Amino acid sequence: MILALLLCLQAPTLTTTEAATFQGGSFELFGQDFGLRGFSGLVYQSGSSTKWIPATSPAIESWTTRRVLLNVNEAMPSGTVRVWNGTGLSATSAKVEIYSYDWFDIPPTPGTNPSPLAITVDQQERVWVNQEFHLDFQGLDIPSGIVTAYSPPRPVAPGPFASTIFSDHRTQTSILGEDVIVDPLGRIWFSQGGGSLYSGIHPNHSRIVCLLPDEPGGPEFRVYNIPNDWNEVIGLAWDPTRDWLWFAQGSLAVGSRICGFDPELIPYDNDFDFSTSLQHQVGEPGLESDPVFHFFDVPNLTAHAAHLLVTATGDIWFTHFWGSAIGRLQPFSGGITTYPVPPSVSRALPSYIVGAGPWQILEASNGDIIFNEFFDATITRFDITRADDPLAQQLDIHDRNPAMTDHMVPRWNNREETLHSMAYDAAGRLWYTLHTENAPGLNAAVGYLTADESQMIRFSPMDGTAGIGAWSAAGIAVDPTGGDLYFSEFWRKRIGRLQYVPPLP
Repeated sequence: MILALLLCLQAPTLTTTEAATFQGGSFELFGQDFGLRGFSGLVYQSGSSTKWIPATSPAIESWTTRRVLLNVNEAMPSGTVRVWNGTGLSATSAKVEIYSYDWFDIPPTPGTNPSPLAITVDQQERVWVNQEFHLDFQGLDIPSGIVTAYSPPRPVAPGPFASTIFSDHRTQTSILGEDVIVDPLGRIWFSQGGGSLYSGIHPNHSRIVCLLPDEPGGPEFRVYNIPNDWNEVIGLAWDPTRDWLWFAQGSLAVGSRICGFDPELIPYDNDFDFSTSLQHQVGEPGLESDPVFHFFDVPNLTAHAAHLLVTATGDIWFTHFWGSAIGRLQPFSGGITTYPVPPSVSRALPSYIVGAGPWQILEASNGDIIFNEFFDATITRFDITRADDPLAQQLDIHDRNPAMTDHMVPRWNNREETLHSMAYDAAGRLWYTLHTENAPGLNAAVGYLTADESQMIRFSPMDGTAGIGAWSAAGIAVDPTGGDLYFSEFWRKRIGRLQYVPPLP
């Protein structure tokens, strides 16, 4: 009977073209006619080395005629894999990307919460982290592996921020502000955005902080205090054409704004306590050389503008986190154009209120706009050639935007997982992080969208790795020097790292 089945088999067909995971994780292969477990196996090629992995190997957790799940040991390198079904070998192979995984703990400072959020890497092989509540700011020196806490200038008590945690009060603790960037001069910028969605009785101001890490006398901070109340600054972007810094103001209390300023014209003040007015620094759209903050009102009052980018044309693209849209600002000329995002399919409770939750935003190599839908765990491409197309400024009868293409994370848990952040690597792959609650049994991981966007790769769950608390990632960044991946493990209060393990010689 078994012989008859084998004689009827055709050569296996492998539909998976690429897989990826970390050493100690696992990856899946899909196709058909993989054969019976007792007579089949995998041919794994890494450089000049070829390894036969029988289907009965303990490393193969599952083998069916259409799917294989292979556990990766702690020393497995990258390579290619083909399937043997007892009568033939698959005509094609799948590329397998393997990464080593380690991490750097963030030492706690008394009175602070080191839970990391936004993350970036500079040209000097340093990783910078903007943490929740912003009482400290972390820097990791990659060669030494040492994480150093820097204490930004503390606002004068009781502080310019406000909160409704336990009571409605002023505080020195800032909740919003999830961004950190490096400008062309090597300066580090991060946001302190005040209270989350605060609309209480107290002032609630935001600050943007600049760190100059290599000053002769040691690291130096410069604090830019943002005028207006309840401004809730979140995302930052550097404008290399104007040498400006732009930020997104996401306030639901007074409406969203996009703002740009020249940090060489606006004075910084590390000890400002907001007891005097900053209204003289408030500027409407006007001359770009004016020494003011140039504010542009977002038409949708509930947009909650979050992250933004500056294109080579000088346009500012940004996300409406609560407004289920992305927007384009053409400063001093064309105003703001809005492009709606399809309704949310998430089953998470906030998505019923917020929608799909467009969050971070990037520019593709061809100029298209890439953004992630936080609650729908989706990476979306907006066709830049349709930026002036009226059809792209509305949803069609099927609730779709004809200028947008979606890629959803595989095996997405639509109640527990959100897609937090994205970053391109040098090969054009778009990496993403999944964020979860701090609860056991969740399967968050990192992954990437292939450069040709033909596959959405998801690593196997990382919750089984060592650490206290759920494995959950927020920000992600690529080292421009070595190409390693760094991400913020929010609940475990550390910086994770993935390093590509090349094939054997």
